Amino acid sequence: MTEHLATHNDPLACAEARIRAIIAGSAVPEDPPHAENTLQWLLRLVPDADPALRLAALGHDIDRAVPDKVRREDFDDYDAFKAAHAEHGARILARLLAECGVPVPLIKDTCRLVERHEIGGDPRSDLLKDADSLSYFEVNLPLYLAREGEAETLRRCRWGVRRLSANARQRLARMHFADPRQAAIVRQALETERGGAAKAPSSLADK
Repeated sequence: MTEHLATHNDPLACAEARIRAIIAGSAVPEDPPHAENTLQWLLRLVPDADPALRLAALGHDIDRAVPDKVRREDFDDYDAFKAAHAEHGARILARLLAECGVPVPLIKDTCRLVERHEIGGDPRSDLLKDADSLSYFEVNLPLYLAREGEAETLRRCRWGVRRLSANARQRLARMHFADPRQAAIVRQALETERGGAAKAPSSLADK
């Protein structure tokens, strides 16, 4: 009954609660804080972000939290894996938002942003990509480093830096890292990457 009332009285609150509940079940420990932190970064970049951007920021990686998630090992090409991950996440969100009674135009806008969160290509999806990327450095990096080691983390950070806009790179350069290993890796990634197409990190890790 509570969910039924939320669907009809506040579709956005229903959607946010459903997204958070699904992501909370992820087997990847950084997924829930990364979702919240990506939303926080979005609001730092654009405090008056519209509802579609806010929903997309919170739910952009929802694919990673479901049993039938897209898996890196099923793809030879990293970019194809990332595209499939984004498309699957958009499909999951489309169903969820519809069940919460979110208006169709808002569903379409949110899902389009999620489909493009890895590649950007327009001002709003570029903002989402920056928020996602900055959150990787702030939230995901410590656990990624612990799992994958320094060499692989450097490759992942260089790929992440190449995704960032000039403004986001400046923000990353000002970010404080208490762990000197993390600070050194990020500094090296910033120093060695000066644009160019993003290349895939070598590991099979999802993120």
